[in-house]
Order: sequence, then C-alpha cells, then structure tokens
Amino acid sequence: MILTDTPIRYGLVSVLMHWLIALTYLGLFCVGWYMVTLDYYDPWYIDLPHWHKSIGMLLLITVLCSGVWRLTVNKPSSLESHLDWEVKSSRIAHWLLGIGVLVVLMSGYLIPTAEGRGISVFNWGTFPAAFSLPDQEDISGLVHRYVAYFILGLSVVHAGAALKHHFVDKDDTLRRMLRIAINRSQS
Repeated sequence: MILTDTPIRYGLVSVLMHWLIALTYLGLFCVGWYMVTLDYYDPWYIDLPHWHKSIGMLLLITVLCSGVWRLTVNKPSSLESHLDWEVKSSRIAHWLLGIGVLVVLMSGYLIPTAEGRGISVFNWGTFPAAFSLPDQEDISGLVHRYVAYFILGLSVVHAGAALKHHFVDKDDTLRRMLRIAINRSQS
C-alpha cells in the first residue's frame, strides 16, 4: 500500500487524514449542536464540553499536520475529464475548507481560554492560554458557530460534487479518495 500521493491517486496518509478530519469534524459539529442545549443540571453538562474541547484540540494538531503534508506532497493531477471550472471550483473549495476548519478550531480554542485558563486535553496535559483580548469569548463564539455552519454547508457541496463525479460523470474522482481500484493503470 502506497503511503504518499502519486500522479493518479491519493496515498494512504492523505486518505486517512481526509477521513479522520472529516468524520471528527462532523462528530464535533453534532456534539456542539447538542451541547448548547444542555442545562446546568444535565449529567453531560461538564463531560461533554470537556470531550468537545479535548477532541477539538487533537483535531487542531491533526489539521496542522495535514496542512504541512499537503504543502510538502504533490497531490494527484486533476482528471482529464474535469472541466476547467470544476478544477478551479475544487481548488477554491479545498482552500476554503482547510482555512475554515482552522478558523473553527482556533476560535474554539479562544473561547475557553478567554479568561486565561488553558484547555485540558483528556487530563493528559494542558494547552495554555496564549493571550486574552476584550470580548474574546463572545467574538470567538460567534466566529466558531457561523464558520462551523459554513464549513458544514461547504462539506455538503464537496460531497455532492464527489457523488456527481462518481454517479453522473462516472470518473475516478471518488475512487481516488476511497482507495478503491481505479479504472486507469494502478500506481
């Protein structure tokens, strides 16, 4: 099994990072949505936010590693069947997804650290508070919420485009990210 990307397919590292980030983000989004409905007496009131922050910080590390990976490894070329506007739209969407996820995670970090306390990650260690700004918690909370919605919506468009390529165009776009045998020569 090939670890790095080739001109025609994504390697195992890229595929695993893609799905780990996507599924973890979706899970954190769902937990966050539920978490804001909890009242003080709910048994999950303490634990769920702790898990949400802990997993979010681990995801931040994963996203940063993925960004370094993406900048240092050549990704597969676009398929010849892709139209010019599809290639450009894909590049823009991928950049927006990457930057947006980073913004959500960084704003998530800034919410609980606004009072100068660090974030404990599963009680293994603590990410210290870097700084504190006026209204940091409120502004970061709004950014966290609305950029999270934007990323979820863009992810739906991204998934829809992948399904369109698979079922309508019948090309290898989705197969390359799922590591299913592709129709062209194997790498």
